[in-house]
Amino acid sequence: MSEANVQTILRGYRAFVASDLDAIEGMLDPEVEWVGQGEVTAIADRSDVLEVLRSRLAEQYQVTVDRCIGVGEEVVVSMRFSRIELDPTDERPLQSRRSYLVGRYAAVVTVSDGRVARVVEYPHLAGALAAVGLEEADA
Repeated sequence: MSEANVQTILRGYRAFVASDLDAIEGMLDPEVEWVGQGEVTAIADRSDVLEVLRSRLAEQYQVTVDRCIGVGEEVVVSMRFSRIELDPTDERPLQSRRSYLVGRYAAVVTVSDGRVARVVEYPHLAGALAAVGLEEADA
């Protein structure tokens, strides 16, 4: 089951990179729960999750999967993301003043019956691994 769940997550990643939200919609449980880092309440609806993903696509993030580790029904995901932020005070189309936003993302994704049922975000990979009973040396 773990390998099938990892493949589900990787298909979702490829769909996101291709801006294919229709494919992602079919991979999400209608009552998917998404818990952001440090949030007490969760997004508990497929249409809300799709709206968040739509806004991430609009922000033109580049996303790279570093790790995707299956543990039963759960998959630990570690990604890097980046984007270029233009200087809003510089109207030149090829402006030289830009900043580069780079970050990391980690989550535990629960897959049930081939669909993403729950996503819990963590500030770093070690936290996500610990949530499924692994340490970085194990992964």
